[in-house]
Amino acid sequence: MNRVMNALRGDWGWTGVDFAEIIAVSRMGHLLLSDTAGTIHYLDPETRELICLGGEEQARQYLADPEVSLVWQAEKLVQAAQERLGPPEAEEVYTLTPDALLAGDYDVENLTVMPLAELISFAGQVAWQTRNMADNTPIKLKSND
Repeated sequence: MNRVMNALRGDWGWTGVDFAEIIAVSRMGHLLLSDTAGTIHYLDPETRELICLGGEEQARQYLADPEVSLVWQAEKLVQAAQERLGPPEAEEVYTLTPDALLAGDYDVENLTVMPLAELISFAGQVAWQTRNMADNTPIKLKSND
């Protein structure tokens, strides 16, 4: 998980959060994290949001919300990904391809397996670059590779 912590610190550091520990990882790459002050945060790589939850009780309440629980578990997506792609390796998660992730296109054909560190890094870089854009602003994905 050192690579994931490095991705958090490097590509989400612009948020001002001093990440200390990864508490939990969903099978779709969502994270429950704590910072050095003990505050718990929820990172959603699909929406590119880092949500400050507060203490353990607030985190428990947040995760108990049926909509949040549905997103965290993502049972249908995970089942479809397992059937199509097989199990992920250690430190890998199911996610959408980068273009589908940006478009929010949850078609089964857009599911892929990715190292968690790469997903967190990608989401953080996109979040930084789009942080001041209005919702639904069209963006163009360019690869430097």
